[in-house]
Amino acid sequence: MIDSFRSRLARVTMIAGIAVAAGCGALPPSTKHDDATHREGAVSYSRIEASASEQYKLTQSEHAFGAQPITNDPPVYPGILVGKALPPTTIRVKAIVDEAGHVSEVRDLDSSPDPDRQALFQACRTAVMGWTFSPMTIVKESDDGRGNIRQVKKNAAFSLDYAFRFELVDGRPRVTATNGATGM
Repeated sequence: MIDSFRSRLARVTMIAGIAVAAGCGALPPSTKHDDATHREGAVSYSRIEASASEQYKLTQSEHAFGAQPITNDPPVYPGILVGKALPPTTIRVKAIVDEAGHVSEVRDLDSSPDPDRQALFQACRTAVMGWTFSPMTIVKESDDGRGNIRQVKKNAAFSLDYAFRFELVDGRPRVTATNGATGM
């Protein structure tokens, strides 16, 4: 009976850990509002859900927590591009987060040599490099066979994908959230 309970508890813990490690739920946009935001347009973004094959894999004896945003100010539409009246453009990026919760790298998921698109990516990169997260902590549990459970904790690096949509509305720059599944 105890082994059955432990087995069920381990499965529930593992499923919860996978959900946390996968970063379920979109990060809320920054709530910082000032006069500059109103002059430059609204800015927001969305996290792109990873497929099951791209999610962090935990063993049956592991669960994870953390990997939650602490700071996540959105990008600013580059002022030098406003006069060009570019069509709406979606920039997808991968944020690589180290064991301490700091973004260590931002990758362009749709690389292009177009200089205007590169300027939009750089705006995303600048913003995302300033983001911080609570570290993702993985807890591995082991049973010594006598009912004593031992836990070993370690922080792990992780990555999350985001999509940013840059557009001009009535001549004003705007960066809005996109739906990662459809590419909006």
